[in-house]
Amino acid sequence: MNKYLLAFLSVLLQTSAWGGWTYFTNNNSASNEYYFFPVEDKGKVKVLRTFSQMPIDGKVPFHMPKAAVKVVLYAYSSEQSTYEINCQEQSIQLVERVFYRDGGGKVPFITHKGKDTFIQDSNSEFARQFIKTPLHFEDIKHSRMAEVACR
Repeated sequence: MNKYLLAFLSVLLQTSAWGGWTYFTNNNSASNEYYFFPVEDKGKVKVLRTFSQMPIDGKVPFHMPKAAVKVVLYAYSSEQSTYEINCQEQSIQLVERVFYRDGGGKVPFITHKGKDTFIQDSNSEFARQFIKTPLHFEDIKHSRMAEVACR
């Protein structure tokens, strides 16, 4: 009886963890992407969190300043991104990305923030995604993000 109760509780907890995630887009046919509802209101900016599972493992850079090879790429299966959207200025900024080894987003192993020295000192394509930019409404993802955040 105890193992049935334990199994029931674990299923209940797993579904409640996904309770606030809502389908967002198919991320250009690569994978389904979800956003967390409700969107956090921080005055001038709205904080929008997205989550996506990769159909194939992606690669994320990890900076090791004291190693001979300063940047190593690691495989990940899913990621959660946090954006700040200013609806009045019509701007967007990626502030954090958390990368997970598993597709369900349960085992985080690398987190990058826009304020990290590695990000601020780099001019790589990966680091440039953390720069505040205008919303590009011709981009379906930006358009959907503005629609969700600026209701």
